[in-house]
This record gives sequence, structure tokens and C-alpha cells, in this order.
Amino acid sequence: MDLIIKSHKHYGTLLIALVLAVIVVTLLKGPKPVFQRMVAVLVDINLVVGLAGAWLTHRPFSLLHPILALGAVGLLHASAKSDNSAKVTRFFSIALILLIAAWAVHASWGPSILKNVWMFNFPGSNISVAPTAQ
Repeated sequence: MDLIIKSHKHYGTLLIALVLAVIVVTLLKGPKPVFQRMVAVLVDINLVVGLAGAWLTHRPFSLLHPILALGAVGLLHASAKSDNSAKVTRFFSIALILLIAAWAVHASWGPSILKNVWMFNFPGSNISVAPTAQ
């Protein structure tokens, strides 16, 4: 089970680099819809792997993490087929920010304001989620 979570983390890091690559390619050579669509689907796959990992390990997680990731997925798919450079650059840039924010929710380097927000614990799990003082 730990392998799923580790692969989700490393694959997610690669995807952030791919989203950045789409932005750079769009700025330098113009939109490439095939590349844009591939990156959007790869982000979808990582979202499913992350949800599967959370389901199988029954670890508590912040609902903020998948919400930010779903927002990024929506923006990626909204602009994946576009030939408009401004739209692709804008949507992929906002999606990049959302993906980094989603990563920061559970990363050790993330800001404390994102930690333990909207924590979700699977029913039947024996892991407790301690509330934080605010």
C-alpha cells in the first residue's frame, strides 16, 4: 500500500514539471493540443492513483488536497484541445498553481495554514485525526 502513495507523490512531481513544460512549449512554439491532452489525462491518472491510495491505506487526508487537484484537472481539460495560446497559457498556469497548492497541503514544506484543514478519516479506520488549535 505504501508503494501506491510513494508512486502518487513521485508521479505528481513529474506532472508538475509536465504542466510547466506545456506552458513553456506554448509560449515558445505555440499550442500543441496532443501534448496538452496527454498531460491532462496523466493528471487524471494521478488523481485516481491518489484516491485509490487513500482508500486502501485508510490514512486521514485533507479534503483540500483533492479539491485543489480537481480544480486543476478541470482547467487542464478546459484548455487541452485549444489552439488559443493565451487560453492555454492562462489555464495551465492557474492549474500549475493549484497543483502546487495541493502538493503543499500534505508536504512538510507547506504552510501551516493548509495543514489539518477539512481532514477526512475513512469510516472504520482506527487512526484518529487530532484537531489543531487556531
